[in-house]
Amino acid sequence: MKILVLSNLYPPDFIGGYELCCRQIVDGLLGRGHNVRVLTAPPRVPCVSPGHVSRQLELVNCFDRHGLIHARPIPRELLYARAAFANAHNVHLLSEALADFQPDVVYLWHLYGLGGLGLLAALQYMGVPWLWCLEDSVPRKLCSLEHGEPPELTAAFSRFARGSYMAVSQRVVDEVEAAGIELRDEVEIMPNWILGERPPDRATFYQPGEHLRIVSSGYIGRHKGTHLLVEAAALLRDRGHQNFSIDLIGKLGEPAIHTLAQQLGVEPWVKFLGAWSQADLPRHYEQTRYDVFAFPTWEREPFGCAPMEAGAYGAAMVMTQSCGVGEWFVDGVHCLKTARTAAAFADTFEKILTGQIDLEPIARRGTDVIWRDFRIDALLPRIERALERAASRPCSPAGPSDEAYRLALLAEKLVAVLIQEW
Repeated sequence: MKILVLSNLYPPDFIGGYELCCRQIVDGLLGRGHNVRVLTAPPRVPCVSPGHVSRQLELVNCFDRHGLIHARPIPRELLYARAAFANAHNVHLLSEALADFQPDVVYLWHLYGLGGLGLLAALQYMGVPWLWCLEDSVPRKLCSLEHGEPPELTAAFSRFARGSYMAVSQRVVDEVEAAGIELRDEVEIMPNWILGERPPDRATFYQPGEHLRIVSSGYIGRHKGTHLLVEAAALLRDRGHQNFSIDLIGKLGEPAIHTLAQQLGVEPWVKFLGAWSQADLPRHYEQTRYDVFAFPTWEREPFGCAPMEAGAYGAAMVMTQSCGVGEWFVDGVHCLKTARTAAAFADTFEKILTGQIDLEPIARRGTDVIWRDFRIDALLPRIERALERAASRPCSPAGPSDEAYRLALLAEKLVAVLIQEW
């Protein structure tokens, strides 16, 4: 099958898990014999691209939060609009790629920053079938201005966006539809995955009285709940517990969290280990043998692979009770779920320390189900079938590509005028 992949960025340059997962799936599809090309934006750091990756699209710098906060209102709204609504340059490049490659299906990933609505509209206009991997509520983002989603825009999206979707959790679908966007036609829920080969089963697990080793990895910020782990450490210390440690692995996005650890005096228990590459983490998990992976992320977390990556090496997953990844695991069977407060996480850790919770059966069941159901090799056949179904869907009559480009130019100018008049 010939598959054209669209993504705002592509590793080694990435913003988060969305782009990393895109590369993993592309590598998997290539390994299974498919003809795959990737159309993406230039990297923000120099890199060498393989032959199947074309980095020509224009990426609007909509991820610079500091710059956006200090921008004046109209330039900021114009930037948001170009990131979400219409970018005629990118529509032109997409049309050229379609004419040159003639794919069976277009596989959409993170489109924010590329004028994603315009790209989707161009595919619809030219009658090209597509499958959209939703690792976040990107349709909602593409239909948003700074102060919300105009109902006329969400209604228009619901009418014209006729394709196939593959979402990583029901939470993502619910968040999109809560904005008034209907994901019509086919919507399949499919989880994220882990890579690698299963290591030998862990021989020993935490026993009361031992040192409890807790780890958390990912962006260190309040939306990921890192501050809650720092506060939980202070609560455990105040309750008289000394035999635990919390390792925080990831980019320190909010230095105030490190300051909080200093202010609470928990530095003997909480260590900031810095950012690690995704490739290095499995080896670290296998060598260190953590007892618990803590995931106090915000409740709108679409999925989050980090708990599974550690759970695959025997760490018991402790997570916010309603985050996306939690949909796939049963509380008390494969993982432990708790309220998103420092006290709730401290309570769970304390029950482990005192033996009220036996980690071994939970960790073993979690590891077994991860390697059985969440390996990328187990999920790739489902993705192939979804791409085949999308490719075979009847499409609207194809309009000419040069007319799609003219419409994109018109949309780009019209959006700019409307924003300035508003």
